Amino acid sequence: MIVTVEELSQTSLYPEVIAAITRNNPEAAAMQILAAESLCKTYLTKYDLKAAFGTEDTPPAVTSPALKKIVKMIASYYLVRMAAPNVNVELFRDDYLAAMQLLTDIRDGSNSLTELTYPQDDPDTPDIDESNQTGVAWGSNPKRTNHF
Repeated sequence: MIVTVEELSQTSLYPEVIAAITRNNPEAAAMQILAAESLCKTYLTKYDLKAAFGTEDTPPAVTSPALKKIVKMIASYYLVRMAAPNVNVELFRDDYLAAMQLLTDIRDGSNSLTELTYPQDDPDTPDIDESNQTGVAWGSNPKRTNHF
């Protein structure tokens, strides 16, 4: 995990609020952080996810404060949705929507996380390019319908 429960309690939600929501179960908060990271991974598939998020055995090789903030915003919203003692849910919902828009912009290429790298091409598989760097992007205008 790139964000721990302690980190979340220092920057996004007070520890007593996290304890009240999860009923003093830190595993429940960790599950919400993992869900937030999993959601981020679905949007950031063109980047090297092992370097950005690490694996169970290795820590992340790249640290991105922006990515950590996005994970915290989404995890906080997930936690607040469970139960909201003395928390303004609308603020967390707005943060969640902003994080989702940012992830969409990164996925679509109109925004980027400069700290994240693309995966390296594996020389053992010459027929497959794992780097996701084709250099080609395309799009189209909506289909036009003429009325006479």
